[in-house]
Amino acid sequence: MSYSEKSTQLVLDASVAVLVLMGAPDDVEFLPLKPIMADETMRAELKARWPGRGLRSVGMIGLCGLSPRVCLKEPLDMEQASVLADAFLAYLHGLFCDRFAIQAEAAEIAELERVFRLPDILPN
Repeated sequence: MSYSEKSTQLVLDASVAVLVLMGAPDDVEFLPLKPIMADETMRAELKARWPGRGLRSVGMIGLCGLSPRVCLKEPLDMEQASVLADAFLAYLHGLFCDRFAIQAEAAEIAELERVFRLPDILPN
């Protein structure tokens, strides 16, 4: 399979997928593809951070089930692979933990509103 076919399949199979951009060995940037694709505002913010960094597309990384999957255009050395793994774990942490915190807060508020709407059952 070609890189194009492999990367397309990875994105289709993944629940979370990003395009990986790398510059210096410790410089990684992700362009979200799944579960939400970067919109114009997000792309503009990302592009504003790119000048002078020498970023290039090196491939895709995704989360298929509980396993990370990578499809790269070029081989990475151990240092780059480690930086990429750390960056993807941080990305997933932010994606899931931030989303969970927002959902938990909304659920707590909804539950408190439900409780306050219950009729008062104590005698006067």
